[in-house]
Amino acid sequence: MIINILYLLLSSFICFWFCINIKKNGLKWIVKGLLQIGILILFIGGFLKIFLTLPPNLYLKIIFLITYIWCTVGINVNFMIPLISLIDQKILKK
Repeated sequence: MIINILYLLLSSFICFWFCINIKKNGLKWIVKGLLQIGILILFIGGFLKIFLTLPPNLYLKIIFLITYIWCTVGINVNFMIPLISLIDQKILKK
């Protein structure tokens, strides 16, 4: 019973927070949040999916780990972070 009340209060707070931010920042705030969540899901999920299907060769897994981190950092630094900062600038202008 107490857990249900806590869940109700938590979900009410989250809905209230979403409503306030949508009124204040508009739909761009939702796009930015979905983009950031999507980045995490794609890169972490992709890594786990590929890493778990590799053969049990330690040398191969280390090479894959270094290459994947290098490519992920390159994509995020050169593409995703500037894109998110552009969305932030649009939100702040409003």
